[in-house]
Amino acid sequence: MWRSWPNYALPGLYVEDNSHYFNYFYGNTREFSAILHAPNGYHNILNNLLAFFIAKIDVRLQPTMYLALATVFAVITVMVVPCTGLLKNRYLLFIAPFLLGLSGLNHLFYYITLTYQIYVLVILLICLLFWEPLKTRRANIMLFAMLSLLIWSGPYSVLIVPFSLCFILFFKGKTRLLAALTIIVILYTLSVSENMILLRNLWKPEIHQVWIETLVAKVFFMEMRGPFGPRKLILSILFLVGIVVIFRRDPFYLKIACILLVLINSSLAALFLSKKYMISLRILPCYLVIAQFFWLIFLLFTADRLLSIRKGFYHGGLVVAVLVLLFIYRDNSLHPAKRSAPIMPQLPEFLQLVYDTEKLDLVENKGILLQLGNTNFRPIVQIGVPPVQLEAK
Repeated sequence: MWRSWPNYALPGLYVEDNSHYFNYFYGNTREFSAILHAPNGYHNILNNLLAFFIAKIDVRLQPTMYLALATVFAVITVMVVPCTGLLKNRYLLFIAPFLLGLSGLNHLFYYITLTYQIYVLVILLICLLFWEPLKTRRANIMLFAMLSLLIWSGPYSVLIVPFSLCFILFFKGKTRLLAALTIIVILYTLSVSENMILLRNLWKPEIHQVWIETLVAKVFFMEMRGPFGPRKLILSILFLVGIVVIFRRDPFYLKIACILLVLINSSLAALFLSKKYMISLRILPCYLVIAQFFWLIFLLFTADRLLSIRKGFYHGGLVVAVLVLLFIYRDNSLHPAKRSAPIMPQLPEFLQLVYDTEKLDLVENKGILLQLGNTNFRPIVQIGVPPVQLEAK
């Protein structure tokens, strides 16, 4: 909040929060089944559910509710990792949420919009799968229901499949849960529009090149030290080979590291084997968030296991924590878009106009269409029918 105070002091309705949620659910006139609408070709039930209930409250408070819920989900997501048991060192447990929040969730929009929760919620979903099974049957049933809801809240939930296959291969104890969740993912995938998936990209050399360049320069190097080059590729290979050599007698580390690397590459596969990349032909920050988030978990987990090799290394976690703070500062300095977005100073006046207009008697063949500005993503509400357009300047 200190880093991005203007956006918290003046809640806005950014990107698709306008058209897909606020505009669509405004007026509390939609049936409950409207949470199944899929404007992008895939279902996003939890976000729609939140927007459905937020539409029932005072219109002037709705942007604040969007912001508050998005922030809560982001905080929950970065706090789940320290609770998984993957990290043991107290210094890393303390610093992990800061790293995963301020650099892992790679843009302010993940904290302030419902739209970008399709990525945050999938990260939360996968992080929860690292938890040990809960103690009671009822608790596990509730967990399964929650995980199923998260699966139906974004297309990247397809990552459950490679995660489940790896986890079942390496470990025991969650086979039934992961098999059931895989079935849920398959059902969700069958509901996605066919033209969203482009498996033919798997055989295109140009896609392979962009994939490798993205993995190395934008994930492994976190978009630092310039564009992709042979030096970065060699350093990445040497680092990964060195890690395997150091932990060759630590099967637990090797298994978890393999799962994390599979998740990183699978998230990129979900981009390059879909219509999204072919439409934009550029790597937007939202396409990288899952890969970058789990890469940072990989680095934290690696550091934690290194510090546990000998008892005397334990307090080296303090040095790692300081280095993490320096990285966060450097990362946010190089990428200012992570901490700010243009505010919407006219929105409170617009919402007050909507609130006042709602009190008018518009029953007798009168109606008003209010909109703020003329951009593609703008708040638009219709009060009464038929509408007479009135633009808020």
